[in-house]
Amino acid sequence: MNSIEIRSLLQADPDVFIHYTDETGLRNILQEGVIRPNRKGHVYFTQEPFTQEDAHMNLFLAQPTHEGRGSHILVLRLDPGIRITKMSDIYEFRIQDSLKLHQHEVLYTGKNPFGS
Repeated sequence: MNSIEIRSLLQADPDVFIHYTDETGLRNILQEGVIRPNRKGHVYFTQEPFTQEDAHMNLFLAQPTHEGRGSHILVLRLDPGIRITKMSDIYEFRIQDSLKLHQHEVLYTGKNPFGS
């Protein structure tokens, strides 16, 4: 799946979301079959197709602790019954607790295709 196909899905389907991570994070997610929450108990998603640099600025607020995140992504069609909360900023959504991949449709996993 390329960036054009992902953008089309994002525009056409309100249940399609992106989870930005790095190579190690993606490997762990795929091995475990789970996106684990952060220390606050949340997993974050967006519907914005960011470059790695834009993800670092807009989602990770340029925090040095998140350097490199955004290099890899998961594109998922989330089950319509999942409770996902829109955050107050314009980009982010979140869910409470872990997200088990087998309960949703994984559309793409790999390097961020949105360029630099």
